[in-house]
Amino acid sequence: MLVVVSAFFAGASVIAADRNRQHPDTAALFAKVESADAVVEGPASAQHVLYVFFDANCFYCHLTWKALQPYEAAGLQVRWIPVAYQQPSSVGRAAAIVQAPDRAAALRLNETGYDASTYDGAITPIADVPAALAAQFEANTALMRAFGAPGTPLVVWKTSSGAPRYRIGVPRLSELPAMTGLPRQAIDDPELKAFR
Repeated sequence: MLVVVSAFFAGASVIAADRNRQHPDTAALFAKVESADAVVEGPASAQHVLYVFFDANCFYCHLTWKALQPYEAAGLQVRWIPVAYQQPSSVGRAAAIVQAPDRAAALRLNETGYDASTYDGAITPIADVPAALAAQFEANTALMRAFGAPGTPLVVWKTSSGAPRYRIGVPRLSELPAMTGLPRQAIDDPELKAFR
């Protein structure tokens, strides 16, 4: 698993290095992203919104979640779009988050208890995931891959001029103000040191 994660991270870094390259159908894909069922964190009436495709077992999604928490506190809304492909438990964990009475609290539980030594989210997976929900996660994965993303996280947003953009992999902390439209927030988490 570590080899797969490391290989993805290296590949995502290469892809992310070409920050100006955008998929020719980004606007059409963005419309689909906006209509995707998501776990919403942050203020309900936020002026700034990011969309993040995530797997509940994804270590780099976990780091992205941590990096965005100060921005959420500053007024950012993040809409987390679940996919489920990394581990057999990914579908059950995604379902547990989506079916929870408080989705944001379920996501927080998954991330605050994340086990980086085993690449496991903390929420208990649901054993019998309804077929329609599993199909929804598959559709989300197909949408993520339509952007050219081989895996999670994929961050999608609109610039201040309304142009849709996306970033494959964990964003650099220095990129977050431009991506969120908010002033730079203090982030001193040692796990994020490599992403400054």
